[in-house]
Amino acid sequence: MLMDYHVHTPLCGHAVGEPKEYMETALQRGLEEMGFSDHVILHVDRREYSMSLDQLPRYVQGVKALQRLFPNLPIKLGVEVDYSPSSVEKIRAVLRRYSFDYVLGSVHSMGDWFFDDNRYVGEYQRRDIGQVYEEYFRLMQEAALSGLFDIMAHPDLIKKFGYKPEDDPQPLYGETVEAFKDAGMCIEVNTSGLRKPVKEIYPNREFLKLCLENRIPVTLGSDAHQPKEVGQDLEKAIGLLKSVGYKELTLFTERKRKYAPL
Repeated sequence: MLMDYHVHTPLCGHAVGEPKEYMETALQRGLEEMGFSDHVILHVDRREYSMSLDQLPRYVQGVKALQRLFPNLPIKLGVEVDYSPSSVEKIRAVLRRYSFDYVLGSVHSMGDWFFDDNRYVGEYQRRDIGQVYEEYFRLMQEAALSGLFDIMAHPDLIKKFGYKPEDDPQPLYGETVEAFKDAGMCIEVNTSGLRKPVKEIYPNREFLKLCLENRIPVTLGSDAHQPKEVGQDLEKAIGLLKSVGYKELTLFTERKRKYAPL
């Protein structure tokens, strides 16, 4: 099953190419299902990384137009929303307005530090990496337990630039997976890490093993920000999942799940 639930559009301010070009790549790569999940940040104004609320109707209508244009490839309407404790009620209100097929939850910032932004990578050298990891995974746990999301995107994104704590992060993984389990959460296996300095899929094998042990369902995503990235390295993600012991992927329609064999 080749599916890609994490594809952006230029509306987010940091993707290039026309949505139709993304679809053409999806067809060339033999995807059986695809979902757009453009980015929304509500706790700060980050127009270079997020649609505005005013653009959301345009985004929704654009995806529906693609569904009509490509009737032979199931196209899902998703959205990626940044979690922040200060924006929970605002997120909830926005999500009520639209009939999304799924909602990706993600964490990209700690306070005013957007830790995955290349411009601010020097901040890692000024912080205790162990504490950075603790704060990141605490936010991921809060996000999952908020009840706002269906899928947690790139669950160990904090490793993006290759900074890793001296202490074993396994206990943090375990706590986070427990929160995912309690929340009935699905996670995304995201191939974009292979294109980043860390050169690893999100999440890593150890994290995935814990997810399997706790019966956490999974989806796939390329995090494409240009047409050529759609479906990129999905075979590697599937290989990783099979090697860990996963046998199925999770598909969403109107925020309800069904399952397909790997």
